[in-house]
Amino acid sequence: MKRRIYVLAMACLAFALTSCLNQGDDSNVKPDYICMVNVTTGGVNPVFQMDGGSFLTPDATMPADTFQVGERYFIDFYLGDSTNHTPGTYPISLIRYNKTIVKNMIELQKDSVDLWGNKPIGNLYPSFSGHYFNAFFVSYAGLTTPNTFEFIRMKADEHTSPTDTVPNLSFHLRHNVESVATGMVYYRIYSFDVSSLTTEFPNAYKFKIKVSWDDANFGWSNYTQYYIPNQQITLPDLLSTNRKSIDLEPVSF
Repeated sequence: MKRRIYVLAMACLAFALTSCLNQGDDSNVKPDYICMVNVTTGGVNPVFQMDGGSFLTPDATMPADTFQVGERYFIDFYLGDSTNHTPGTYPISLIRYNKTIVKNMIELQKDSVDLWGNKPIGNLYPSFSGHYFNAFFVSYAGLTTPNTFEFIRMKADEHTSPTDTVPNLSFHLRHNVESVATGMVYYRIYSFDVSSLTTEFPNAYKFKIKVSWDDANFGWSNYTQYYIPNQQITLPDLLSTNRKSIDLEPVSF
């Protein structure tokens, strides 16, 4: 079972990367970029805002009912002609996009019983931006209720004080379900709102966060990263970052 989820996901990855390769001169390859955005203007000419950063405007009209104000998306795009662009706003050509599910984080108190389900997930690519923890991963379809994905702060694993300037926190990413169907894997894109952390720790300028999950291929795994609340990322910063890790994007929806 665990082997299957890895093989299917890797097959999709291999296909997607192969389809993107230029078989001729590498100098003709046009780079594409990825980021998380929020819709600030909907309709046929939507406007997206990167987390705390620049605005992006697609160069082609979109179906009127596609993007609604307040929605959050993962987007993959080419950078358009920015010769005469308004400062802080950049034209783009959308390659693909996927609506992101936004949820609040959950806190499991130190004296509470852990009743959350924990079926494995696979191929997790985690990141922090704005006031969100973003999670790209694959999972089997849940068969029972509740069938949810949760980002749970495990307070029993922490030793913190409200005056900490760099709190050291522990979270689990869980597939909260009792049983799954193993015939197909599905890509998931979630953004979990962690903005409440700044209320609990008003002196914190960044957080050291350990994220753990049950990986369908490798067993219990973890990832530790610093989260800087509402860090602003300009478009040039985004481009230089994504050029180093463009292969970590989801490859199929």
